Amino acid sequence: MGGCFVIPSMFLLPTCRLVFAFVAAFSALTASAQLYIGADANSLFIKSGESFSYEGLTLTPSADFTLTNTTLSRTDAKTISPSPGVDYIARYFSFSNTTPAFSGTIRFSYAGATLTPLNAGGLELNIRANGTQWANVNGTDVSGSYVEALGVTTKTLNTLTLGSNITPLPVTWLAFTAVKKDNTALLTWITASETNTLDFQVQHSTGNAWEVLGTVKAAGNATTATKYNFVHSSPSAGWNFYRLLQRDKDGKENPSPIASVLMDENRLQTMVYPNPIQNGQLNLTLAETAQVTLYDAAGRKVLVQSLKEGSHTVNAGGLQGGLYHLNVGTKVIPIIIP
Repeated sequence: MGGCFVIPSMFLLPTCRLVFAFVAAFSALTASAQLYIGADANSLFIKSGESFSYEGLTLTPSADFTLTNTTLSRTDAKTISPSPGVDYIARYFSFSNTTPAFSGTIRFSYAGATLTPLNAGGLELNIRANGTQWANVNGTDVSGSYVEALGVTTKTLNTLTLGSNITPLPVTWLAFTAVKKDNTALLTWITASETNTLDFQVQHSTGNAWEVLGTVKAAGNATTATKYNFVHSSPSAGWNFYRLLQRDKDGKENPSPIASVLMDENRLQTMVYPNPIQNGQLNLTLAETAQVTLYDAAGRKVLVQSLKEGSHTVNAGGLQGGLYHLNVGTKVIPIIIP
């Protein structure tokens, strides 16, 4: 697989008897650690009663369970689409293909994940089988460590996260896009439902701080899809990044995923942001295709990727805090990891 570096096998902790081929990598587009499972002899077979663990997700089936032709990813961010419809932590696991029906025990570790606004000790496992339908699964929450759901019955697995069934989000996002329209950027977003919403604050960045462009009044309460538009009349040359901060009447805020659009690409510059990095995510904008190499303070190579021109997010959450140097082609950029 081009554009990836392989995570050493010590990060994989399988305790089951299985035969599979894997490539665990930091994805430039999804900021997630990935495990690729092939077909036929390279498939993943978990025998009933035995366990398979990957990056904090442990599956212990009560009946033999086999995965083929799929990628299992862990993402430490709140970028699930469609959203679970409840507050959830900044971590989720996703399968590129919906799995066969699973029965048994699922353990989800949240150690090191951002829980805000939720608290350890009160989390539930949330599973999306496919489409937009989410279900809460009762489990035991061991404060500060993991949630374990026993006796899961015939659940197909597509996306898993930890959240609450008590505090619904004020808005459920369906889509948020930014497209170039002449010399402007047209932002469009759609909500599936809204509860007690006040407005949407439109924010813009070119890779540094977020600046407020304006606000758009919200529907307030809606049970059907609602569409909104906003035009940024003076975007900057290069990559422009946008996000929405939905604010409700009770003072709560709900950020949207980030949308981006490239303007005047002939003036595109290489950028790294934020620096120091936040939430273990390194964001890059490249003026041209280049090999990206990250070195630690001792000069050891810890990451190598070949990335195309454009915007990318690289997961650096597994690296220790300190000073690093990022080589992008012939350019050297100091990076601080808190």
